[in-house]
This record gives sequence, structure tokens and C-alpha cells, in this order.
Amino acid sequence: MLARAPSKRLVRSIAQLVIDLMSILADAMKNRERNRNALSKVGFLLVGLFPLMDIFLFRKLFILFPGPLGYGPFLCMYALLPFLVARHKAPLKVGSILLLIGLIGSSGWLSGDVELPLFIKSFGSLVLPYCYYWYLWQHYDLDVTRAFRWYLKGATLVSMFGLVLFADSLVGLGLFQFLSQFFNLGREIPAFWGNRVIGTLGEPTYFANVIAPAVFFAIGRLFFAEPALSKEFEFSHIQLSKSAAAGILTAQILTFSTIAYAGILLSFGFLFFFQRRIRSLLVFGVVAIALMQTALSIPEIETRISGLSEIGVEEDINVHGSSAVLYNHAVISWENFKQHPWIGSGLGSHTAATKKHTILRDTPLHAYAEQNAADASSMFLRIASELGLFGIMLCLLFLWKNHISVPLNDPGKLVLKHIHTAFLVTILLQLFRQGNFILNGFPFFAFGLYLSRIQFQKNEGKETM
Repeated sequence: MLARAPSKRLVRSIAQLVIDLMSILADAMKNRERNRNALSKVGFLLVGLFPLMDIFLFRKLFILFPGPLGYGPFLCMYALLPFLVARHKAPLKVGSILLLIGLIGSSGWLSGDVELPLFIKSFGSLVLPYCYYWYLWQHYDLDVTRAFRWYLKGATLVSMFGLVLFADSLVGLGLFQFLSQFFNLGREIPAFWGNRVIGTLGEPTYFANVIAPAVFFAIGRLFFAEPALSKEFEFSHIQLSKSAAAGILTAQILTFSTIAYAGILLSFGFLFFFQRRIRSLLVFGVVAIALMQTALSIPEIETRISGLSEIGVEEDINVHGSSAVLYNHAVISWENFKQHPWIGSGLGSHTAATKKHTILRDTPLHAYAEQNAADASSMFLRIASELGLFGIMLCLLFLWKNHISVPLNDPGKLVLKHIHTAFLVTILLQLFRQGNFILNGFPFFAFGLYLSRIQFQKNEGKETM
């Protein structure tokens, strides 16, 4: 009896040891499965965002091959376009509009003001992205909410990365310099506090334009959340947590970009307007004044705004380069428009117009005389210069035709109205301050505005190009 007791204790100990080992193994398997699921989610996110990489990456982040079509983010177009073309029908209306713009825009080449290679480059750079993004919208089944969900994921990711780089500029770990050894992230731009947020987009203005639709949703989530509307957003699977919304808005603020603050002001304005109450109008006035005062207290913004009011080429004044360049191109576009009012001077011709009409060449600001000559620093100015009244009317017609009005008692339609307005905000910003017709996926936002209007019609989503 005494001899068996130790053996029983031994058996119990061995059994307990086996149970403990099995428990440890089970926990390890759970952790492994959890890690595998996390990696799977990351992989799924990156694969899902690959078609939109041109929107969220600086075009010079990496180079595929020399030339204007060799920018790294164009990889999504080259990789996916053949499969999209094989699967979906040709965009006849898009092609027709592009052809019309090409014919009107060929006036510069026909007159001899624009060389053939430059015209081909200008027109060809329109065809590839606009066709690609229309095919991509067909890949999303022309579903605005589905495509916007993916955009929102990318905007959140890029904003968080921008905040990480901003924090790195404060603590000095050298993350930006380390990553710049492998990719061209742009250049660090110091601000009165840390470095201005650029994320993966190369410049604060590019970041501000691309993230503007997400900022619109972030402001709505943080300041205008209503139970009925929130349920509709959840039903549409457009989920944006308050922490993510705060991160997106913070990143936009830390760009210290005039365009970023203009986008924030526009977003507040539209969201207050949706409420259609006198009180909302009064509150918006207070918010607008407070936002403008805050912006003017930031040196990076104050110098740009004051520069536009103080610029005078006869005087040796200290004007911010950005203000001087924008003012210069406003004058150039006006002079060129007066000479070519109906159809402009042709695609790619603003470079020649800049050489001809620049007002900064023989001034203390001569270093900026031909800066941004290719894109006029503003899409609207470039349209007026290169396509004249035809381009202006085409632009205004597009905005007017795609305006939608939504009843306040229809929360389901208000979700789509929010998406539509988010696209509109970035289009308005780019018309004012970004002259490249295709940069950072501009066609995606333009088609998004059009399709969000289509989904309000009776045959919802069935009108195609």
C-alpha cells in the first residue's frame, strides 16, 4: 500500500504535466491562428488596395521605366487593365468625350505652338488613367458605396502612416530617412512644429487633396453623428471609428496646408447645410471664423495668404513662392485666354504660354518665373488656358449635371449624398490648386461624382459609359 502511493502521485503529476502541455499547445495554436488571421487581413487589405495605389502613392515613389508613363504607381494600371478590358465592355461615352477633348486640344499642335510629341504626351496621359478608372468602376459593379469603402480604408492607412512620420520628426528616430533609402517619399518639409504631414503622397498639398473626402466623413463622424444616419452607414458597411476619424482629421490639420484647411471649411459648410436650419448657419459662421483665425496663426499658411494680397512685382518684397507662382499663372491664363478665348491654345500649350506671358522674369521673384509651367498650379486655370471657353463650359456642365438634391427624410439617400459631397470637395480643391488632370487618381473622384448621381435615378446604377 505504501509502495503504491508514490506511483499514484507520479501518475497524477504526469497527467497534470500532459494537461498543461496540451493547454500550452492549444494556446500556441490559437495565437498562431490569430497571427495568421491578422496576416491574412493585412494581405487582403493590400490586395484590395492595389487597384487604387495610384491614388495613395507619390507618383515618384519608385520608377518603373524612364518617361512620363513610368511612374511606379501606374503599375496597377499596367497589371490590371488588360484583364479589365477583357472582362468589361468598352467605355464608349468616356472614349467619345476624350476624343472630343483631343480634337479640340489639338489646336495647339495644328497651329505649330505645341510640338507633336508634347501633344501626344498630354493627350495620351489622359486616355490611360481615365479609361483605367472607368474600367475599375465597372469592376466595382458601378457601386459607389463599395468603391468608397475601399477608398476609405486606403485613406485611413495613409493618414496613420503620415502621423507615424510626424511623430518620428518630433522624436528623431530617423524613420523617414531609413525608408527614403528604399523609396522616394518626397522631401521633409519643416513646420513650426515637427515636419508637415505628407504620408506616402510626397507633398502636403497632394496629401490634402487625396484625403479630403475621408476628412469630410471624419468630420461628420466626430461632429455630426446622428443615430438614424449612423445606422444607414453601418447598413452600407461604411464603418469609420471615432479613433480613425480623429486620426484622419489630425493628419489633415498637421499638413499645415492652405488647401487642407480650405477642405475642412468646405466640409463643415456642406455638413451644416445638410441640416438646413438657421441655427446651423449661425454656428457655421462661428466655426468658419475660428478655423480661419487658426489657419492664419500658422506661419506656413499665413505667409501664403498674405502673399496673395501683398504681391507686387515692382517691389522687392518677401512673398512666399507658392503665392507668387499661383498669382503668376492666374495672370498667364488670363492673358492666354484673351488671345484664345473659344477653344484655348491646345493641350500642353500652357508651358509656351508661361514663357510668353510670365510677369516674374525680370523681377526679384524671377526664380519662380516658369515654375509649374506645365500645370498652371490650378486645374481651372489650366483648363481656361489650354481649352478656353469650351473647357470651362465642359467643367461647369459636369458639375451642374451631377448635382443632386436629397430629401431630409430619406437617410438611405443621405449616405449616398455624403459620398457624393465627399467626392465634390476634393474635385473643387483640385480645380483650385492642382493642375494635373490625372494626378493621384483624379479620374476616380470624377467618375465617383457622376456615378453617385446615377444611383439616384430610377434605373439605379444601370446607366453606363
